[in-house]
Amino acid sequence: MACLAPQDEAAFRAGWRCGDGLACEVIAHNPRLPVGTGQCMPKRSSGLVSGIACLSGALVPGAAPYLDRFRIVRQISSPAASASPSFYTCRPAKLGVPGGSAYRQCTAEERAFTDSGHHGPMREICAFVGGKAFDLCVATDNFAKCLSASVARGNRPACGDGRFCREDFMCQALPPDLPGAARVAQENGFCSPTYFVFQMRIDGHPDPERGVL
Repeated sequence: MACLAPQDEAAFRAGWRCGDGLACEVIAHNPRLPVGTGQCMPKRSSGLVSGIACLSGALVPGAAPYLDRFRIVRQISSPAASASPSFYTCRPAKLGVPGGSAYRQCTAEERAFTDSGHHGPMREICAFVGGKAFDLCVATDNFAKCLSASVARGNRPACGDGRFCREDFMCQALPPDLPGAARVAQENGFCSPTYFVFQMRIDGHPDPERGVL
């Protein structure tokens, strides 16, 4: 959830703070804004979940529109050199995740939805992530041919009623044909970056027959 930077709380009459166990972390300092905003992040490493931001930086204004840059200042979580079922690594922003993305591989129990945490709302869920062929799929625009190779199983933040995704992600339902998903799908979706919804475009969608918007 978005929050107001602690040093700027006096700018508003009412408080705008994170809940218990969370702290407001400024992921991208913007010198053009009169107040700083951030994201509510776990105070302790034990509260990490895949998908949350792991890098903090500053926006460097460009000389013209759309030429701003993001300069990484520090890594705030997920220190493992590579992902495993036990440790989080920090996926870099260049992969399409502003602020980076914490990531942990699924355990066998999480993959089958048989782990002890599958009852009721979950914090993290073994859903779908982009595989190595994702970029190729986007570049060729041949979704029918490369879709299966572009999707892999991996941990994502769980979401649902009253449980929201980070601001650049959206809550997506688990596919009904995913083995074991029926055990958790009623109360849990997963946070997915909007660019990972294949063929979704915010500026319209090409007509499949005419090939135009």
